[in-house]
Amino acid sequence: MSGVVAVALTAVAIPPLAARAAGGQPPDPCPRLAALAPLATLVAFAGVAVAAAASWWLALLLSIPALTLLAGQLPPAKRAGEETASVSQQLPDPDQAALTLRVLTLNVLGGSADPAAVVRAIEQHRVDVLVVQELTRDIVHRLTDAGIDTLLPYGHLDPRPGPYGTGLWARWPMAPLPPVPGLKAAAPRARIQPLDGWPVTVTGVHPRPPVRCNVRRWQQELAAIQSALVNTDGPQVVAGDFNASRDHRPFRDLLAAGFLDCADAARRRPWPGFTWPAGRWIPSVMRLDHVLVSQGSATVRKSQVIRVPGTDHRGVLAVIQLTFPPPSATSPPARPSPPG
Repeated sequence: MSGVVAVALTAVAIPPLAARAAGGQPPDPCPRLAALAPLATLVAFAGVAVAAAASWWLALLLSIPALTLLAGQLPPAKRAGEETASVSQQLPDPDQAALTLRVLTLNVLGGSADPAAVVRAIEQHRVDVLVVQELTRDIVHRLTDAGIDTLLPYGHLDPRPGPYGTGLWARWPMAPLPPVPGLKAAAPRARIQPLDGWPVTVTGVHPRPPVRCNVRRWQQELAAIQSALVNTDGPQVVAGDFNASRDHRPFRDLLAAGFLDCADAARRRPWPGFTWPAGRWIPSVMRLDHVLVSQGSATVRKSQVIRVPGTDHRGVLAVIQLTFPPPSATSPPARPSPPG
């Protein structure tokens, strides 16, 4: 009987494993199945544990899909020399400019999140940049009443009804850029200059979820985000509810284009850092919310998830150190060109 139960548990885990191996791409329901890979990993290992009570060889056989699923959930291994490079950045060259940026992203569930809790999180974690998805006009007013403008006085906001609004807040003035084209939800972009002459481009995104008729659009919107980012020069931070994880090839392609997922790259991080769902009594089983930073001059010091009442997503806080090369003796650094 134990063997039958073990095989049944493994059989439940096989569809997510197959969908992830195929890239979690359309047609439906492949993206949704691939997103269940973290949960399938637990189910597969439960099958191995049950099988061990019946037969060692059955447990060994069933460990193959379980270990395959686990390998996809582990943080990417550091490349050779990466740790050395990170250590050297702790002591930047005196001629370099260094900046620590604290970025928080949060899906506020159509404006349902507790605005006072959002402002408390900003104050507690000394947030420099806030990226909000599902931003409505109502919650903009309630955040203002709660005091957000005192902590983050500059904003570039595109509130809309339902799940389609997105907004950026920052400690420093923001120069608006054209939004990411091709997304149904707002995707604002802005340039901040925490250090004089060294701009950082901030982008907020919220592609449609890969369900039913949105599957192709989800894939197209992730590709549009990637295109906009790779055509922008200079340091970049992009944050939001991507409705995707490393279990989806379109998201892995975005990372491969030159970006670090702070939850994977941070020196201090909770693993696995799941963000959805975020109910009080329901455990999170997916990491759909991300803070990404362009590779090169960035070291991610810390990443953590933050619970805010009133929303079904956990927020993600990333502490990023950016280092800039010494300025030219004759001219300031070139400013990034707006995305085309």
